[in-house]
Amino acid sequence: MKRKGTHYPIVLAPGVCGFDRKIVSYFLGIAHYLNNMDFQVVHTKSVMARVERRAMVLKNQIEEYLEKTKASKVNIIAHSMGGLDSRYMITRLDMADKVASLSTVGTPHLGTSIADWGNKRWGLIAQVLRALGFDTKLIYDLTTEGCLRFNEEVENVPQVKYFTYSGSNDKLRISPLFWPAYDVIMKKEGENDGLVSVNSAQWGAKGVMYMGNFRADHLDLMGWNLGLKLLRSFNAKKFYHHVAENLKEAGL
Repeated sequence: MKRKGTHYPIVLAPGVCGFDRKIVSYFLGIAHYLNNMDFQVVHTKSVMARVERRAMVLKNQIEEYLEKTKASKVNIIAHSMGGLDSRYMITRLDMADKVASLSTVGTPHLGTSIADWGNKRWGLIAQVLRALGFDTKLIYDLTTEGCLRFNEEVENVPQVKYFTYSGSNDKLRISPLFWPAYDVIMKKEGENDGLVSVNSAQWGAKGVMYMGNFRADHLDLMGWNLGLKLLRSFNAKKFYHHVAENLKEAGL
């Protein structure tokens, strides 16, 4: 039976820790929920590395998926760093003709001041991560300087539709895990989701449609709630259904 969802299938592109397992996934329960809502959705994986490598990993998965499904294009919904990976892949890895749209959720298009802070203070943490095989240089790709350079080198392509979504909340309504970062970003950039400011997620580049700000922190936007917030009203499944419906209404 032909699905009644979007014209092109949806690919979920994760942020830094891009895992996907049978029991638990980065986008917690989102792919399963949207598939049950008659959309065709696949969850991709990623690696803890710099944008260039992550973009190639994403490209390989999308090409494999297109070959399997015989679809001509995909719609990408990307969270956090996944939005930068997707932009790089589309523009620099010759994927513009295989992507109908890119919707980014909480992506630091302009960088994040917590990455600026961390980039100067890696120290022992970086040594431990390197010993575990992680490319610690990835944090530079999330700094304001790194994203300024990225935006100069990675231009949007006219045939792809770009949409952005941001999240933010009051400090006491986000996970306490983010409180230190929240304070750093609030001081430098203002309203944020605990890791990315509204301004950075909004992006504001020419041709990009900003679809609004939602009362959620960075984990909420992945579908995760660790039970640490005093008040929680954000429903991630309904949010991603909203994003998918926007693509459907746009004929994508």
